[in-house]
Amino acid sequence: MSKVEDFLLLNGDGTATDQENDVQWSLKDSRQLLGKWLNWDEANAYVQGCNEQKFLGFDDWRLPTKSELRSLFRNKDLYRKVFLNLPEKVQRSVSNYQAGGETSYWSSETRYGSFAWKVYFPTAKEICVDQTVSTTGTSARLVRDS
Repeated sequence: MSKVEDFLLLNGDGTATDQENDVQWSLKDSRQLLGKWLNWDEANAYVQGCNEQKFLGFDDWRLPTKSELRSLFRNKDLYRKVFLNLPEKVQRSVSNYQAGGETSYWSSETRYGSFAWKVYFPTAKEICVDQTVSTTGTSARLVRDS
């Protein structure tokens, strides 16, 4: 394990532990691992598949809450460096995910039965969209309770 910040530990197994929120994050998101964006139903199927395969040795992964995502994004440079493997200062391009442009992550929270919340990085803006919409720039970032 190596400490990145007072609250974040790299576990050396593809995960990082946020000690302030008592959760463990996968260092790679579904876009990084699958090479494609996911709608909300696909994101939930991704979580289920990861749990069935004991991804990184665990079978209790889930989609994060909106507040967990906001907390993860609070230190933008740290997030870019640890989770996206990008330099701290990047030229921002909305359409270029790998250059650190705006992207979003599905949360576990829904509304009215057919809408789901997603949170954008780096702004932490939250929007609610139809779960079946395959939106460019949206992926799943796995989390589990520590």
